[in-house]
Amino acid sequence: MVVSLLWYFITEYYIDPIIHDAGYNPVNTLTWGILLGIAIFGVLKLLEKLRIEVDQRFIITALPYVLVGSTLRVMEDADMFASPIRYLFITPLIFFLITAVCVAILLALVELRKMGKIDDILPTFLCIGMGWAILSLFALLSKQEIAKSWVLPAVLGIATPMAIAIYLIARRFDVIWMDGLNATIVWAHLFEASSTFVGVDFIGYGEKHVLSTFLIDWSGTGAVMYPLKLITIIPILYILERYLSDEPRTSNLAKLAILMLGLAPGLRNMLRMMLGV
Repeated sequence: MVVSLLWYFITEYYIDPIIHDAGYNPVNTLTWGILLGIAIFGVLKLLEKLRIEVDQRFIITALPYVLVGSTLRVMEDADMFASPIRYLFITPLIFFLITAVCVAILLALVELRKMGKIDDILPTFLCIGMGWAILSLFALLSKQEIAKSWVLPAVLGIATPMAIAIYLIARRFDVIWMDGLNATIVWAHLFEASSTFVGVDFIGYGEKHVLSTFLIDWSGTGAVMYPLKLITIIPILYILERYLSDEPRTSNLAKLAILMLGLAPGLRNMLRMMLGV
């Protein structure tokens, strides 16, 4: 009886949402959030052991892998993968998949550094990511035609001026911690908010996250994502700057994760809409 109830619970809240790509519920949202925190801590300890500095340069070299994840996610949306392989490319499993691949690449590059084959692993890490991203985009676009080219300028045209305005206001009031990286994180989440706004209000797409779905249903517009993002992201960035400024490794890795959580779904949304998937 207990085993049956446990299996029902796991199936209902974890397996079915992935198999049917049904999105999130309160239970799996909390679980994936906890696992993300554990993963960040584990990756941080591994990078320390490998003597890889987690700075803004590292964050830049990791960005192509965000595009890879988003592209693979859209390829799954377009039914380009068969079951059960396709389940690996559904959120949140794809986040853990891309992280695992990145760790494997870094481990290989560290070994090459020990052998004296390379001096700096980050340029090679960046090149591998860029190559993978280009190949993924080519594979996607070779199977799917662009149906709504206006989506790209629309999403960027809304998010970018808003992000610039917030940055200028912050600098006007001497919010000195709103620097390049933090401003980029704000832009990434406004980018995701814009992709949701355009998708929900103009194309008829739906939202899968619990809180976002509730607020969109309540307000009747995807524009509610803008205040939701700002009242969530800005305080988090402030806390990181206020309490983790003396632990740059932890702070920067947390910022990379936050950046990914905005940029990855934003890119996925935009690509889906452009391709009509």
